[in-house]
Amino acid sequence: MTSIRKIIRLAAAGAALLITAPAGVHAQANRPEVVSGTCNPISHTAEGKIGADLKKHRSQFYCDAAVITALGDYRGHMLVQFSEKESHHAPPLGFAGRMEPKDIMQVERVYLQPGVPMTVSDGECQFFWSDDRKRLIGISCGMKLDKDDRRTVAFVAFDVK
Repeated sequence: MTSIRKIIRLAAAGAALLITAPAGVHAQANRPEVVSGTCNPISHTAEGKIGADLKKHRSQFYCDAAVITALGDYRGHMLVQFSEKESHHAPPLGFAGRMEPKDIMQVERVYLQPGVPMTVSDGECQFFWSDDRKRLIGISCGMKLDKDDRRTVAFVAFDVK
């Protein structure tokens, strides 16, 4: 299992990334780490008028991979993208922001379409670890984006294999 904890810790410190991959390959900053798993069935996106009951407008979000990248443009900047490895139609859903203490990333931008960042109104990602803190076991990301009179929400609960 790749040490995602080490990626997060080093990115938050602003250091050049050097992580241990399963095959002993070393990755640098801006190189993604792919984590296999599944999106929990509660993962979804929804969009509608602000104030409307968005539960009626939910679409389940499916994924089997999380791609985590420590970006080098400023200290602690991370991008977490969720996608289906074999899908050619469903776009990935990306959350970008700055790592904070306690394994929390404050989401500043969301990517609902590849290459199109949108500033969120609120959001965060939480990274979950095994009891011995040696293995990443899950990631949860959520955000809301208010624009004009519309609200878009996305929530992903990702269980690592």
